[in-house]
Amino acid sequence: MPQEPRHPQRDRGLIVRAAIILIAGALVYANSLSAPFIFDDQTAIIENRRIQQLWPLSVPLSPARETPVAGRPIVSLTFAINYAAGGLDIRGYHLTNLAIHLLAALTLFGLVRRALLLPSLAPSFGAQATNLGWIVALIWMLHPLQTETIDYVTQRTESMMGLFYLLTLYCSVRGLESDGESKNPSLRTRRGRWQAAAIAACATGMACKESMVTAPLMVALFDYVFVRHDLLRKTHRIRLYVGLASTWVVLAALMASGPRTTVGFDTKVSGWTYLLNQTPILLAYLRTTFWPRNLVLDYGVPLPLTLADVWLPMVAVLALAIIVLVLLVRRPQAGFLGAWFFIILAPTSSIVPIVTEVGADRRMYLALAGIVVLVVLGMYRVWTMRVGSRHQVVGFGAAIGACMLLSVATIQRNQEYESKLSILQTTVDRKPHPRSYLMLGTTLLEMGRRQEAIAYLERAREEPGASFVLGVDDISEGQLAEGAKELERFLELAPTHRQAIDARESLGRAYSALNELDKAAAQLSEVVRQQPRRGPAHGYLGEVLLRQGRTAEGVREFQIAAELQPGNPDALRLLGIAQGQTGQLEAAAATFARVIELDPLNARGHYLLGSALAASGKVAAAVPHFARAVELDPQDSKARADLRRAEEYVR
Repeated sequence: MPQEPRHPQRDRGLIVRAAIILIAGALVYANSLSAPFIFDDQTAIIENRRIQQLWPLSVPLSPARETPVAGRPIVSLTFAINYAAGGLDIRGYHLTNLAIHLLAALTLFGLVRRALLLPSLAPSFGAQATNLGWIVALIWMLHPLQTETIDYVTQRTESMMGLFYLLTLYCSVRGLESDGESKNPSLRTRRGRWQAAAIAACATGMACKESMVTAPLMVALFDYVFVRHDLLRKTHRIRLYVGLASTWVVLAALMASGPRTTVGFDTKVSGWTYLLNQTPILLAYLRTTFWPRNLVLDYGVPLPLTLADVWLPMVAVLALAIIVLVLLVRRPQAGFLGAWFFIILAPTSSIVPIVTEVGADRRMYLALAGIVVLVVLGMYRVWTMRVGSRHQVVGFGAAIGACMLLSVATIQRNQEYESKLSILQTTVDRKPHPRSYLMLGTTLLEMGRRQEAIAYLERAREEPGASFVLGVDDISEGQLAEGAKELERFLELAPTHRQAIDARESLGRAYSALNELDKAAAQLSEVVRQQPRRGPAHGYLGEVLLRQGRTAEGVREFQIAAELQPGNPDALRLLGIAQGQTGQLEAAAATFARVIELDPLNARGHYLLGSALAASGKVAAAVPHFARAVELDPQDSKARADLRRAEEYVR
């Protein structure tokens, strides 16, 4: 297959267009760089200890189960690089997301341009291949539906998968360029390199997100529609298909450990119910593609729908699917773009349940490209058929106008991510559901707006997490019995929730304060059983055990708490108190000495050390510590009285 001849002026034109893509993207997303971490960012980044060290690479490349990056090691590695470069500075994460999006736009530019130069498309589009590819990339990059992959940091999973998906297709198309020159060794070598790059990109994408699974199929369908069939039977092309298919092994290996239990047929949502939920969601995606207003962060969870609830959207989606199938037979080039939409969305919008999320704008990241190409090329064909090659500047101006409108909408959407409160408030306003109420209520509570928060949390009762937040809040407000009741309800509804351990710890402390020691011990024992290295919980359990008269067990729990928190003066102080209460005065004195070593200005530590020394008969040694305690805390009347008695005793 002959290559397009190189020309310096054409190369400059490509560079200028690529630069415009980069500059436009940077300008439009300039107001997104300070958007805060939200939603899944908490577990994927803020609480994710595995991204807090870059070496050995096995740590960031082995993300924890049940997190947004589980089974997606390449994305996890990029978060670790961000953390190594700037900790939790949000700007670095957003800049990386933007860079990935811009690279994807450049790749789409190259892919569309190269595709339009293929013999099957060149007669209709070849003369304007560069301009058409550039316009497609600009519209796709600037579309407001793409904001989620930049503004919501964790959704880098989608944009990275999209980048490698587009790279797979681009490299595959580049591998076609030397098919007509198979006797030329250098061209054969170049072809082999492009095909190897396609396979490498596909394998990398599989390690970014599971939706990459359709990439080998899309390459095969692309070739079937746009490439001469005699080329498809060539050995080197078959090797490409085999290589791409082999990357499914990478995905299978990553999925074998079951990284998330919220996806798949073993969940509480059936495949049929999930499919019923998807029909209105697919139509919503199409609506926001052509009218990208009132976008939402969270669509909620799948609802228990029946066919009667969604028969009209179901008919509409089936009609669209039938049209695509007919086009694949009669007008395969247009049919390919329709198939692109359905195939790209199939992993997340078909029968495989995702119980935590019924829909998401980011799922349109790649699917949007097919619609943009279809609209741009369709309008170009209609224009040239009616007007001819004249007045093309008018069509070009209309495309730039569309880009300007999309840019304004994207900038406005970025502004909605300006704070957690603003993005969550827009979600509640536009698509209210229990989880949106829960997220907004929790954020308001964090801001100290308790009365408003409680109102939203009460409306979120269908979400188990609402009981957790309400329970913790009640306990913090001193309403221990009410808080305990809410936390018990939470544990009953969601015993395996990621916050269940926190709930048990709070519940144990509440029962301890209520003097219900057996219940407190049961909850705290379960906490340390499930998380043996949770130091504070061992301390809380130790206190309860001492109050129950289980002295040896209590002291042992305090010892474990201190061992797990060797640099924590409070943990050591509690251990020392427990040792003193059980008559281990020398051990207590040594422990309090360690407290003072860690925190020389700890007035309480000096007083306790003085008390331990005095109780063991070393009154003279206790005097300076009592004196230091009084010096550090002149209001401590007990320390002042003990100092006076110790001084009198020494005299």
